[in-house]
Amino acid sequence: MESYRQALLQLRSLVETQGVRAGLAYLNSLTGHRFTALYRFDRETLHNVVFFDRENPTVTTAESIPVLASYCVFVRDSDDTFHTRHAALDDRIGDHPKRHVLQAYCGVPLRDGFGNLLGTLCHFDFHPTGITRDNLELMEAVAPMLQRAAA
Repeated sequence: MESYRQALLQLRSLVETQGVRAGLAYLNSLTGHRFTALYRFDRETLHNVVFFDRENPTVTTAESIPVLASYCVFVRDSDDTFHTRHAALDDRIGDHPKRHVLQAYCGVPLRDGFGNLLGTLCHFDFHPTGITRDNLELMEAVAPMLQRAAA
């Protein structure tokens, strides 16, 4: 990956000039994950705010789903970053309904100005794939900016 600082500057520029979805596309390009998205918690429902699919970039949104049917539940319940590179082999996933469908996930919290959890910024994929420490730190660093821009 290009340097963390360069990636952060590039991402900020894209969000300012082309919007949050362009920023998500760039963030996605730095990983092996197919999907990158912003989701908002609404009680027990997870609503898509912004969506990017590397293999089908014309798709701009995803359906709302129950929080419990998503890996975002792990971010919500821990109030912290959660990632798995191979869900079917990850004991933390337990009997989650997506365990054998979505194999890779990395999600970081989106918070309001008071620090309350609003949703997630996440990467996910049908196939096992990891995320580098640099990419994870980049996601955590840009989550507040993306949340504000998408609000």
